[in-house]
Amino acid sequence: MKIHLIAKPPTQRITSDIENGQSILIVLARMNQNTSQEFSARIKKAGINPYVDIPSKVSRAFGKLPYVPVRGNINDTPIIGTLVPTGGGRHRLYINMDMRKKSGTKVGDRIFLSIEFDAVSRPMILPVKLQQALGNNTEAKIAWEELPPSRRKEMLAYLNYLKTPAALEGNIKKVIDILTRQKKTA
Repeated sequence: MKIHLIAKPPTQRITSDIENGQSILIVLARMNQNTSQEFSARIKKAGINPYVDIPSKVSRAFGKLPYVPVRGNINDTPIIGTLVPTGGGRHRLYINMDMRKKSGTKVGDRIFLSIEFDAVSRPMILPVKLQQALGNNTEAKIAWEELPPSRRKEMLAYLNYLKTPAALEGNIKKVIDILTRQKKTA
C-alpha cells in the first residue's frame, strides 16, 4: 500500500492511490509550527486545576489537533505543556504548580504567554520500582498492558512527578491494587 501525504491547508482534500485501485481520502490540518503565538490571559481554576483559556485565534493556528504539545514562556519563564481540547475547536492550558512557582504567578493573575508547537518526543519513564512490582504480579502486569496508552501515560506522569521514594513506593502499591481489582472485575 502506498500513501503519499502532502501538507495542505485543512480545506483541501488529498487522495492517495492504493495498489488495489481504491482511494483513501486524507484531510490534513496544517499547523503553523514555526510561529510563536502570543496572548495574555487570566489564570482561572476548574475544581483544583488552574488553567488559562486559549483564544480561538491561537487554537486555530495549531490546526485541528485535539491535544497540542507546546513550549514557550509565561511572563518570560520557560514552560512545557499541552493544550487540551475544550470543545468547539478551543483549547485550554493547565498551569501546574511548577509553572506558577517559577513564573511567580497565582490564580487570578493576568499572564503573558508565548507558545509554539513542541515537536520533541515526551516519553514517559516506567519507574524501576513499578517495573519490579509488575514483574512480581502477573495479574497486575496483564491489567497494565490492557490499559489504554493514555491511561498508562497519565499514571506514569503522576508517578514520575512524585518527589520522595516513600511517596513513589506508596503510590506504586496503590497502582498495583487498582490494577488487580480492575482485572478481577473485568
